[in-house]
Amino acid sequence: MVMKIAFIGTHGSGKTTLAHELVVKLKKKSKNVEFLPEIVRDCPFQVNEGATKKAQLWILFMQIIKEFEKEEKADFLICDRSVLDPYIYYVRKFGRLKFIEPLVINHLKTYDLLIKVPIRENFLINDNFRSIDKKFQKEIDELIDKFLKGMKIKYVEYKEGINLEKFVKC
Repeated sequence: MVMKIAFIGTHGSGKTTLAHELVVKLKKKSKNVEFLPEIVRDCPFQVNEGATKKAQLWILFMQIIKEFEKEEKADFLICDRSVLDPYIYYVRKFGRLKFIEPLVINHLKTYDLLIKVPIRENFLINDNFRSIDKKFQKEIDELIDKFLKGMKIKYVEYKEGINLEKFVKC
């Protein structure tokens, strides 16, 4: 049975760095690990502040599909993002989507561990892809927090220096 772990949080918070670190630590322990990079970089539609409904839904559904594909291949699946992330970007711009929200909430239950990464200094860099607007970043972070608390979703809040392996059942 796969242990599925997802890093959640706004863009430019260091999720990718942490996800890679966890993958390396697990592989050093000879664990069979799959890594799912962020889907947004493959999106054929405009993203960030100018994202369309189609873009955010494409990202959300592709997240689920890619997880299905990878979770059968390893003992651990480390996801750089979750199904929550594209939904929150959607909500920020277009509002809640009543027929999609139950899917998001139910899919969040498929993760064994959600790690919420707060905004951290020096991670929001201009990589010619993601938005570097700090106001946009903060809005997304606040919406994620509000959703997690409102829907009573269990997660671990990442704090600098925390040993992520202690949450992983090896």
